[in-house]
Amino acid sequence: MKNKFLGILFLLLVLAIDSFGQCVMCKSVSESSGQGYNINGAILYMAFFPYLLLSVLGYIWYRNYKKSKSAKKNKTSGYTAM
Repeated sequence: MKNKFLGILFLLLVLAIDSFGQCVMCKSVSESSGQGYNINGAILYMAFFPYLLLSVLGYIWYRNYKKSKSAKKNKTSGYTAM
């Protein structure tokens, strides 16, 4: 499972190196002014933090969910019927 996760993470990082995202209007303005590289960098920089925030919040939620599920399981497994 860990190797699969690392493989997927590696692929995402490799594919993200060549990705440049911008809207049509931004592209036309950047091509006419010659500052396309700077605009691409700014767009990727602004898109990074929302994804980072969602990833951290998702990880915290998953960790707490798993911890509460484990505690609930341990609490009910101690009961024995007579």
